[in-house]
Amino acid sequence: MRHALSIAFVTFAVATAAGTQSRPASAAPASANDQPVMLAQNNSGGPNLFSLFQDIQRLQSEVRDLQGQVDTLQYKLRQNEQGQRDLYENLDKRLNALENGGGTPGGAGMRDGSSTQQNDDYANSQDPEVEKQYSAAFDQLKNGNYDAAIGAFKGFLQQNPESSFTDNAWYWLGEANYVKRNYDASLEAFQTVVNRFRASDKVPGSLYKIGVIQDERGEVDNAYGTLKRVVDQYPDSSVAEMARKRLQGLDG
Repeated sequence: MRHALSIAFVTFAVATAAGTQSRPASAAPASANDQPVMLAQNNSGGPNLFSLFQDIQRLQSEVRDLQGQVDTLQYKLRQNEQGQRDLYENLDKRLNALENGGGTPGGAGMRDGSSTQQNDDYANSQDPEVEKQYSAAFDQLKNGNYDAAIGAFKGFLQQNPESSFTDNAWYWLGEANYVKRNYDASLEAFQTVVNRFRASDKVPGSLYKIGVIQDERGEVDNAYGTLKRVVDQYPDSSVAEMARKRLQGLDG
């Protein structure tokens, strides 16, 4: 952009100097307002000064357009940075809540974020090796190793497609892909939770994340419908309030 301004000023200086040389010595000094007229009139011999003046105007217009584009990009960058911070803060809070909710990863606290709710699937019917594999994948996610977590959850799901941890594994696979901005893979994981595990407590959160991804992709109508579904069908869920705030942003 600085180069464009420099070109404009240099060109204008050359044009002004050329115009001065072509005037008789006895001519009265011209005001700044008269310069375009003189440039337009002085077309006899030498460079086409009126054409140079038009070039200057065009360059100045291009500079203004570029400045507008820069301002727009800076605004979008600030929005993206804020969204990224919100994403990590939200994920970190959820992981901390799960970690402090009672039990080790994979226990009742891991499943619903609360140590008060007991889950017989985890207490009675879980193969310790399956639980160990799930815990290892979740530890990768908790430690911020998102690529490793994605690989670990995929491996877990391939080996344990119908375990008591399967709905959770799909959900956290969606979260890990969302952090990496792998939107297609993230949507597939969240939609699997919604479609295959309708009784899972991960359904409201999966729907919410589907709505968020739709919003970030610019699919405003789809996002509105999905977030409205969260509020209507799961008004008491932990993500209902976040869905309401997101809807307010879409309405605004």
